[in-house]
Amino acid sequence: MTLAEFGLTDEFMLLAVGLAAGLIGGTLGVGGGILMIPAMVIFLGDQAYGPNSFHVYKLAAISTSIVLSVPAIVRHSRARAIVYPMLPGILPLAAVGVVIGVFAASLFVDEQTRLLRQSFGVFLEFVVLFDVYQEWRALRGSEHFRSTCPMPNRRTLIGLVVGLPAGIIAGLLGVGGGVWAVPAQRQLLGIRIRNAIANSAVAILGIAIVTSAALSYSIHQFRDDHVSPLNGYWLTLWLAPGALIGGWFGASLTHRLPVRWLRYAFQVLLAMTGLKLMGLLDRIFS
Repeated sequence: MTLAEFGLTDEFMLLAVGLAAGLIGGTLGVGGGILMIPAMVIFLGDQAYGPNSFHVYKLAAISTSIVLSVPAIVRHSRARAIVYPMLPGILPLAAVGVVIGVFAASLFVDEQTRLLRQSFGVFLEFVVLFDVYQEWRALRGSEHFRSTCPMPNRRTLIGLVVGLPAGIIAGLLGVGGGVWAVPAQRQLLGIRIRNAIANSAVAILGIAIVTSAALSYSIHQFRDDHVSPLNGYWLTLWLAPGALIGGWFGASLTHRLPVRWLRYAFQVLLAMTGLKLMGLLDRIFS
């Protein structure tokens, strides 16, 4: 797909996807890539920029996460929900994780990106199952695996539990890492959900900046005439306005509304999207 072939329908679709991703990302403390990447695959096609299109979508999503996280951070900061002493433990190892993840993702080129896309679908189903397990524990009165948090002085532990895995996931799959950072803080470190979401929003900003730069370099090394980092940034231009607005209102909802019903809807969306990326949804309705 060239820029000339990029139609008005595609532009409005990307604006809507960015808005939805911003709203969900700001509310639940995720980067939004978990929605943006599957949406681009579904609406634009998995070969829009040739066999390496999935990497372009990853770059677009993670770059948009930078824009999405800024208004969310402002909202969470005003609500005094960010636990700043945790950030020096999370961010450095998250950056290391990004490098590892991007290098691993660069091994999937051309037709092998289909395997990476299917792996992303499996990952989405894992996220859904983990969220369902969290809800089951909450209904039984056991909301956390830990009742107290070892922070703020256990920076290495926090980095290994939260930062490193979140960075690897971001680099490998092009998502902000919040899908790991939020439940890890909540379940493994005993952080309250609203604080975990706020911390994740800050971490996503740092992770997204590093991941965007690393992915740009990785895509450039493909030497593919059909794909360029500029393709990803062009998509970002259309995703970002909606993400900016959605991130602002989404972060506000975090502190005003219970997130349980939003999470239920999110789980259904992720489950269906994961089946689509794995190719199972097409088989079910074929």
